[in-house]
Parts: sequence; structure tokens; C-alpha cells
Amino acid sequence: MLLGRRKSGIVYNEHLDSDGAVIFAHACKFGIEGTVSKRSDFAYRSGRVKSWLKIKNPKSLAALRIEDGTF
Repeated sequence: MLLGRRKSGIVYNEHLDSDGAVIFAHACKFGIEGTVSKRSDFAYRSGRVKSWLKIKNPKSLAALRIEDGTF
């Protein structure tokens, strides 16, 4: 499932084990802010760790607001 139910502005998505570039392209097509991925061979750890990667859609409303200075 690419899109989940919204609760408090956070969307939980099921695990997808696929080509990250394809998933990101679909996220951009649907206007989603971006994707978050984790290396499958690493255990979950909270906080900022190198096993997690967040890629933002440069055309999303959130990215455009930051770029033009409006928040």
C-alpha cells in the first residue's frame, strides 16, 4: 500500500521491498512530499542514523514553500 490513512498528519505505509527509484517516482507523481527508506539489513534505531534515508520531492508544496521563503 503506497498511501495509508492519515492520523495527526502522519501517514503509515506498509513495508515495500522494491526499487527505491520506482517508488520515489510514483510518490512524486502523486504529489507526496517524499519517501523515507531504511537499509533492510539494519535493525530499527531511533534518532538520526545513516541506515535511514529521506528523499524529498522537489516539486512538493513543502519543498516549494521552503524554496520561496514562505512557511
